[in-house]
Amino acid sequence: MFKTSLFSFLALLNLWAGAIQEDKQFKTAVASIKDENKLVLMIYTTEDCPECAYMKSKVFHDKSVESYLNHNFVIVEKNIHKDTLPDGYNFFGIPTMFFIDKLGNKKETIVGSKRVQPFLDELHRIRELK
Repeated sequence: MFKTSLFSFLALLNLWAGAIQEDKQFKTAVASIKDENKLVLMIYTTEDCPECAYMKSKVFHDKSVESYLNHNFVIVEKNIHKDTLPDGYNFFGIPTMFFIDKLGNKKETIVGSKRVQPFLDELHRIRELK
């Protein structure tokens, strides 16, 4: 029974990882970090989300955050109204940020906006999870 359950779980994980790997934008991002020590940051947004706009215009463009992002992450933006969203990456609020390694494994998720320093602290913490 345990072996059957374990096999089923592992098969499900493969299907889940395969779904996002079929996303061309995501696949390109993962390929770009293959030989680098980076993570993919996939962010779900909409054009009418004030918190998304705040993160993109203020937080992501703060000098310290922008520098850290550029050196440690590849960003993929998905508009929840216009883009096809990969299976297994569900959200219940926006912005939602998924941190994904080069194998397509989700390492962490952040929902909502943050101020500069708390966001930078989160980026450092997530980077250490690698």
